[in-house]
Amino acid sequence: MIVNDKLLSQVAKHFTPLPAGEGSGGGASFLLMKKLFTILFAALSATTSLHAQTTPAWQKFVNNADDNVLLDFSYAGYHHGTELPVDEKDVNVLAQKLGYKVYNVCDYGAVPDDGKSDRKAFEDIIEKICGRNKTTGKLNAKPKAKAIIYFPEGEYILHSKDDDTTDAGTGKVTSNTLNLVMGYVIIKGAGRDKTFIKMEDPMQPTNPATLYSSPKMISIRHNGGGDNAILATVTGSAKKGDMSIEVDDASKIKVGDWVKLFLLSKDKNAIKEELYPYDVQASMSNINGSGEKEGVNVVDRHQIKAIEGNRVIFEEPIMHAVNPAYGWDIRTYAHYEEVGVEDLTFKGKAKDNFHHHAGWEDDGAYKPLDFMRQVNSWVRRVDFVSISECMTFSECANCFLLDSEISGNRGHSSVRMQYSARGFIGKVWDHSNGYLNDDKNFTEYKENLGQYHACGISKQSIGNVIWQCHWGDDSCFESHATQPRASLFDQCCGGFMQFRMGGDINQLPNHLDDLTMWNFNCLAINPNDPVPFNWWVKNTWNGWYKTLPPTLVGFHGKNVSFKEDEMKLNENQGKEVLPGSLYEAQLTRRLGSTPQWLIDAKNITTGIESVKTFENTDNTDNKTYDLNGMPVGKNYKGVVVKKGKKMINGVI
Repeated sequence: MIVNDKLLSQVAKHFTPLPAGEGSGGGASFLLMKKLFTILFAALSATTSLHAQTTPAWQKFVNNADDNVLLDFSYAGYHHGTELPVDEKDVNVLAQKLGYKVYNVCDYGAVPDDGKSDRKAFEDIIEKICGRNKTTGKLNAKPKAKAIIYFPEGEYILHSKDDDTTDAGTGKVTSNTLNLVMGYVIIKGAGRDKTFIKMEDPMQPTNPATLYSSPKMISIRHNGGGDNAILATVTGSAKKGDMSIEVDDASKIKVGDWVKLFLLSKDKNAIKEELYPYDVQASMSNINGSGEKEGVNVVDRHQIKAIEGNRVIFEEPIMHAVNPAYGWDIRTYAHYEEVGVEDLTFKGKAKDNFHHHAGWEDDGAYKPLDFMRQVNSWVRRVDFVSISECMTFSECANCFLLDSEISGNRGHSSVRMQYSARGFIGKVWDHSNGYLNDDKNFTEYKENLGQYHACGISKQSIGNVIWQCHWGDDSCFESHATQPRASLFDQCCGGFMQFRMGGDINQLPNHLDDLTMWNFNCLAINPNDPVPFNWWVKNTWNGWYKTLPPTLVGFHGKNVSFKEDEMKLNENQGKEVLPGSLYEAQLTRRLGSTPQWLIDAKNITTGIESVKTFENTDNTDNKTYDLNGMPVGKNYKGVVVKKGKKMINGVI
């Protein structure tokens, strides 16, 4: 590794001399600097080099080969992966840059660290932003609130039993969600190690027998008015990866609009094609039932790039083949945009002895946050302690969660994209503690089990990316049925427990086509799980895991025996491959260079294992590569490989 004086001086700027009496005189701070630099050097040097050729699956994608099985996931994330929102630590600087107004909760009566509910202050701010309808008395919606709700350092209680309401006639106790029906709003703390938003007591369920019926504490949402109106009927066919579609009349569609490319079909041929190569089973009423909302249901959210006659051109590739004979159309997508939550920690009181589906307190009593119908919105630098369900993006598009730690008592689920398109979940470290589900008497408390369901997807989601997430030993990626499709789990690691993906028997399969796992590092398995691993359990009424043939590339770590005839592709099992990250490689290829936000994100410290890296031993090659083997430009800042040597390019 090549290190210059400029780099050393930059590192030195991050050190403050120790007070007198601490360490050995004036040299103590230098010793600390040297220690940190030694750690940096060791981290770079210890990264395992990988002498390998680029995996064939990537080459086929690049060459658009006839037998390519990879979709283009690079459009996932904020502004289609090109950048992140404006980011400033100082709330006033952020507000000035955005032209927003700051609402400090302490100015509205919140008192940190006093052990009392601060909900009233938060409600008053919502009312101040939105105002009330003079006729109905209800809060107005605010599509462009241009507001930052700021929580200074301290602990704030936004839900306690004192905030519940009790029906005088029935005695029923109700917990109420804090609804922010608005866009262009940010909830911001002073830092996740400084600002804590607490749920002091559980959110009461609407029906205790419905285990998931406790409401969320905070929901930032569009209520759906004007959603799902038909704008045009699809008349032309399209393949996966196409960027446009022909419609009967494009006059109601405008450039820049967000819309749904939509299918709901009970056509027997459509169902047969959707489940191929498997047959429909009697238990699968969600996809094969007669109900109004049952059938093959695809919801692919798109932004309109251009319109040429009656041809509608999207910003993003189509992720599902389109056959107009089955009744595809384009519909309105009601939503808000630019909503963020950042720089704070949510604290709950999840049970010490969590057990999956044991009761409502286990499954859903502490759910701090969700987004509903939001686009280009985010959660970043937000941690979760002793939470039942950490974060759900529902009916969203191009939202992201980045840099999050989940700890304390384990709960039901981690972070999910639900009924959402092209979301991005990155750098989540889930190491919550508790008991194995088989430990009925709670005899052995274990660390690093993780949430029962790890990061993942649910319902009619499509095109989502879960990137460099690390979950616990007794967990597995979530694929919670009700027709999710086209999901990428990229450079993730953790447990790989069978039958843990989630979903009721009538909602199966857990995942339809194009489940893709790239360089997954399996850190733990259940020795009691069936061998080989079943992707499609044949039992009709008790087959709790069914996934259409997935694509696995570079699956390594603990050995898992797979049934190859149940897989679309299982390439290079047992070793990592190049490129290291499929999402990064596809995004870099599309944009021409790796965006700075992704370069920075790779340096976020979590519990994730160091990924093996590319080593270029060709001394005649003058190109500069990142540690995943992707060419980078001269402005790239970070660790690079050039002529077989690792070096610092720019300043970290």
